Amino acid sequence: MLRKIAIGAVLFSLILIAVACTGPTSTTPPAPAAFQTAGLSINPPEVNPRQELSVTAMVTNTGDIEGSYIAELKINATTEQAMEVTVVAGETQTLSFLVSKDTPGIYEVTLGGLTGQFEVVKPVTLPQPSNPKIAGPTRPRCCR
Repeated sequence: MLRKIAIGAVLFSLILIAVACTGPTSTTPPAPAAFQTAGLSINPPEVNPRQELSVTAMVTNTGDIEGSYIAELKINATTEQAMEVTVVAGETQTLSFLVSKDTPGIYEVTLGGLTGQFEVVKPVTLPQPSNPKIAGPTRPRCCR
């Protein structure tokens, strides 16, 4: 009986030593795709009505596996455009949108937690002459 206990203790000790030498048997699973946005740019920041401007930002996948990111461009808290991009783990992609507005005013832009603004300015109109006989500079009679 003592012999069986001794053999069991030796086998148990060998198992403990083997486990200690090989390290943990479980591996940590890869982190899922996670995204960070940075570098919001609005160019130009001031436009005329119906003139296009560009809204860009960078999105980085900080996870361990590839994933899809849905970029949602909001103007004045309303979704203006959306796009889905696939970003490889550890990589960065540029998001780019073209926008135009008809009405003068200041517009708030939100993209991936980043904020900015642009302004649509009133177009400059030159006043028309009040006297139609005065149409602008004229040449002297001698040079016509």
